[in-house]
Amino acid sequence: MKVNKDTTFEKKSNTKINKKNIFIILVTVLMLFLGFAISKKIRQNQLERYQSYDAAAKIDSTELFEQGIAKNVGLAFVYGELKAIDTVSYPEISGEYSYIKKEIQHYRKHSRTVEKKHKDSKGKTYTTTETEYYWKWDTTGTVSKTATKISFLGVEFDYKKIPFPRSHKIDIITTGFHERTIYYGTETSFQGTLFTSLNANTINESKFYQNQTISETIKNLKTGFGLFFFWIAWIFIMIVVVVLISYS
Repeated sequence: MKVNKDTTFEKKSNTKINKKNIFIILVTVLMLFLGFAISKKIRQNQLERYQSYDAAAKIDSTELFEQGIAKNVGLAFVYGELKAIDTVSYPEISGEYSYIKKEIQHYRKHSRTVEKKHKDSKGKTYTTTETEYYWKWDTTGTVSKTATKISFLGVEFDYKKIPFPRSHKIDIITTGFHERTIYYGTETSFQGTLFTSLNANTINESKFYQNQTISETIKNLKTGFGLFFFWIAWIFIMIVVVVLISYS
């Protein structure tokens, strides 16, 4: 009896495709189960954090803040003014700051090798390399100063105890031909909420939320984007895995 070779090949091909499809389904199901397990753990961690926010002390007076530090009450949301005590500046600019930096720059000529494509008279493409010249500002040095003492809600601490908001550009001064200095600074005082741990008679692992009340800070911290971003990333990984298996 004669066997049709094309039919035999088709059967083998279909068997291979069916096995691959079954394997893809199994991998997808397993990844979904794993995704749900991970998301459950993330959700549990979120709920524990939310409970710690609700249980944390809520403080808005100097007296309560000092008592909380003395009694080591643990996690606390504290609303008040963050302020630099010994402010800093440079004589060539006006104003006082909690942090200031000057960036010294020179305008310099640079070169780079670039590839350019051309066509000859017959329409054939060929490539040549050329040296291109350009100018840009190069930073040649930076110096900075910070306050050493700060206060929050009237209680004094070392500067590094509370992270101040980021600095911003405050001035640019031309100091010579193709020379300039850019100044960055952070203001001396901010209003907002401090999320901290009151232990060992001081504040620890502090985060400052500028222009937010205690209730606004807690609301923002409870925004549950963690699970959303996890599932976006996990679905993307699943798609990549399925595509790799399909084309393997």
